[in-house]
Amino acid sequence: MGYFTKIPLTPTAAQQGPDDWSVRTKSQKYSSFGLWSQAQFIPRGKGLGGSGQINFLMHGFGLPGDYKNWPELGFNKWTAEILRPYFIKAFGTVRSEFDSGHCAVDGECPGAKVPMKLKQINEEDELMNTFRQASTSLKDKHTIFRRPTAYIKDGVRHSTYDAYLKPALRRKNLHVLLRTQAVSIRFENTTASSLYILQNHRELDNIFVRKEIILAAGAIHTPQLLMLSGIGPPDLLQRLKIKQVSANYDVGKNLHDHMNMPIYVSIKKPISVTLSKVFTFNTLTEYFWKNTGLLAFPPLSGLEYQNTSAVMLFSMGTASERLLRDLSNYKPQVFRDTFPFYNVTSKEGFMFLSTCVQPQSRGTVTLAGFTTAMPPIVDPNYLEQDSDVKCMIKAIRRAEELVSSQPFQDIGARIHWPRPERCLSFWRYTKDEQKGPVLRRRKITKNQSKSKDAQPPKVRKSQSPPDAYLECIIREVAVTGHHVGGTCAGGTVVDQELRVKSLSGLRIVDASVLPAPISLFPNSVIVAIAERAADRIRQSI
Repeated sequence: MGYFTKIPLTPTAAQQGPDDWSVRTKSQKYSSFGLWSQAQFIPRGKGLGGSGQINFLMHGFGLPGDYKNWPELGFNKWTAEILRPYFIKAFGTVRSEFDSGHCAVDGECPGAKVPMKLKQINEEDELMNTFRQASTSLKDKHTIFRRPTAYIKDGVRHSTYDAYLKPALRRKNLHVLLRTQAVSIRFENTTASSLYILQNHRELDNIFVRKEIILAAGAIHTPQLLMLSGIGPPDLLQRLKIKQVSANYDVGKNLHDHMNMPIYVSIKKPISVTLSKVFTFNTLTEYFWKNTGLLAFPPLSGLEYQNTSAVMLFSMGTASERLLRDLSNYKPQVFRDTFPFYNVTSKEGFMFLSTCVQPQSRGTVTLAGFTTAMPPIVDPNYLEQDSDVKCMIKAIRRAEELVSSQPFQDIGARIHWPRPERCLSFWRYTKDEQKGPVLRRRKITKNQSKSKDAQPPKVRKSQSPPDAYLECIIREVAVTGHHVGGTCAGGTVVDQELRVKSLSGLRIVDASVLPAPISLFPNSVIVAIAERAADRIRQSI
């Protein structure tokens, strides 16, 4: 992994590079109209540590209600109460961003002797405090505001590779193969017997199984490997002439993911992160010598849950084309219509990311061919359910309400609604209205300056678009939250011990076993699941 992906402010540095599988979805039917080929880019980590090496570093255990539905889905031995000891074992706490009193004022979270290290955003962060004050002022018993917490140790990314694998690399019973890809699993009857691998893109080898294979290839490549090994829908296997080992129609189904709708907000107070602030001698020197400053925390300054929707404050005031357009697959004009100040490196502002934390739409992963050389067909089926759109509209309305609150008005906050051409038939919104009024200096006479009635020029507030317009921009502009899961779900593909049903010697431990979405950030839950799986495996030996 590159050095820059270790810097918390630049977590996306490795995306679309050699350390990313660079998954591209199938053209979407209900969303992504403003993206090339109506396809989303889903980053998946290729190196040791997986996607935890290229994600946004955010920690969270979801919301308590997330786990209550799992027993109904057939995954009844993985409740919040059962996972509680493993949250503590991995993180030193059972609390997350929705219960943030566990972190000290200086931002250091407890758990010096636990594997995963956490850091919370500075209590004095001005943008975070503005968000918190606004959330508190708009009293709602169903609203929860929390400070972000991230996987950071000594100012750099702290992933599962750093916490678990790196300290164990010298063990004599551990052999790590680099530049190696699993190709297929071979079986003797219904027992996993060996694993075919491809090294350096050309050398095939076979690793024989003593006890079992633990598959952790992620929610996209795990179902792909199962199907290539003869485990999956019989009609697909027959069509691709793959020998059937076990028929399971649920392999590759139930794909769930979050979508984020960005809304740009400009501010007048210089408290956001801009490119002109980042690329200064003082900022770079402070980080490279002390691992502190602007670069030492991800660009997230707060989040607010409201039932099934949420709003996150992404604190980058500058929407760099390289950072956002190319990594999100936006068409150039749609990007510029969404972020009107994309080329102003000193512009103060932020993005409200509005999302539905429990989306109901479900997608699929299937095979394009009979080898790993052909990437799987990934169809998240985003926004197929209208309830997901309504949920995101609710989140946008909350963001609009927050911007109109006194704390945000005190820093001169103003929404600049996206105005993609396809949506302008639903609401008349000009470029001038999007960018806002241009304030010019007025010549004031001596008499006017003494007048008590002299008032500063009023700035007209941004208009409020109708729901039909919001639905249109959601389907046009919203992008993946990078939280793919569920494609080998607990209760349908794997049993309560995470063993693949109807087979022996094969277990899955990754995001594909999650039967339903985790509210916002799933990575910490996956770590806790892996900790419990390790206990269950040790007990079975």
